[in-house]
Amino acid sequence: MRVVLYQEDASRLRQSLCQHGLPESVDLSGNGEGLLVVIARAHDRRVAAAAEQWLRRQPLPDAFIAACTPATRAHCQPEPWWPASICDLVTADDDEGVLRELALRLARLAELETILSSDWLHKRAVGRSVAWRRTLRAVAEVGRFGHGACLLLGESGCGKELLARLIHDLDPLRRRGPFIVVDCTTLSPELSGSELFGHAKGAFTHAVSARDGAVALADGGTLFLDEIGELDLPLQARLLRVIQERTYKRVGEDNWRKSDFRLTCATNRHLDAEVQAGRFRSDLFFRITQWTIRAPALAERRDDIPHLVEHFLAQHAETPPRVMPEVMQQLVTRDYPGNVRELRHLVLRMADRQQGFRVLSTGCLDLPLHVAASAVVSDGWENALADAVEGALDAGLGLKSIGQIAESIAVQVAERRAGSTSRAAELLRVTPRALQLRRQGRPAEGCP
Repeated sequence: MRVVLYQEDASRLRQSLCQHGLPESVDLSGNGEGLLVVIARAHDRRVAAAAEQWLRRQPLPDAFIAACTPATRAHCQPEPWWPASICDLVTADDDEGVLRELALRLARLAELETILSSDWLHKRAVGRSVAWRRTLRAVAEVGRFGHGACLLLGESGCGKELLARLIHDLDPLRRRGPFIVVDCTTLSPELSGSELFGHAKGAFTHAVSARDGAVALADGGTLFLDEIGELDLPLQARLLRVIQERTYKRVGEDNWRKSDFRLTCATNRHLDAEVQAGRFRSDLFFRITQWTIRAPALAERRDDIPHLVEHFLAQHAETPPRVMPEVMQQLVTRDYPGNVRELRHLVLRMADRQQGFRVLSTGCLDLPLHVAASAVVSDGWENALADAVEGALDAGLGLKSIGQIAESIAVQVAERRAGSTSRAAELLRVTPRALQLRRQGRPAEGCP
């Protein structure tokens, strides 16, 4: 963790913070790595100057803490443009109280940084992108310090169950208990009560013995309701009491039983819209959203794809093969409607096709090399192409000249990249004959 003590005597302030509870292991030198924390104690224009320097830059710090007492409150006025998600305005009765509060916050952030930088987390939640790291920080905060219900949002296949397991494993009170998963998409109206709450012997046909449901099995641990948006309204009503009172009835019984569990839910639906449409109970919605975390889609964390590919290959074989740059580029740029789950299936399929090989070559791909061009993020090559067109226009070139130059460059680059006319033609989506005619300066009939 990198801590910036804005316009402070670092050694003197560190000594004071340690006297008020800051662990000696917390580095306040300003040279650390990981979370970036800026601290400004109110004095004249110090807080305003710190905000100008640190809150108008990119990337933003992970935390901006402004501290004051009633005597210095006038020098610690937050501005409307301050990003609320990272700013923390701390007030205390006196300077001693300010030091105690700062020490507590720094200790909390240091514990978060220990979690986020741990090998344990990196091996389970692979990725280093900004979006993924932001999500993991939220998971660490909820798992280690939170106790209420948490709703995980995100598209199918983006890792919501993984995040739910991380929350469970980070919870010091629940980690030794069971982690019970209920896939709400598989609950039929006839048997859903039994699956969730259990049943007594003879409660219905084929109930030859009593059976505990998921709520009872989760006692002392975590109950994870995956795709909770799929529950029908009658079952939502029964679930509401369980969440409120931590009591339930088995099917076919009249006595109430207790179960102490942590609730984590996930959905790929927009539950607020489902509430407005009357398909999801509003009281249940507010009960399960004490905490809300959104899992990013794979398209939002393309920088993580190479790390995920290496991770999946390492799981598949003791000596994972090396991936050719062309193959990795194809994996990074293609579209994944199924998110990480789809990427994993694709990588394992590639590994099976070239099992035993030391290099994964282009022959392991499902599709020709040019297929993923449509999935390239527009912020990359499109902006570069736009800049090139701007330069051509500045040079006085017209549309026809720009098109001819672009076509010539495309042919040269494709041939250099592919190594042969036939492969270059495949890359450019034209026939080899059309490519030869283009090289000779003659248009080919019927060619795009």
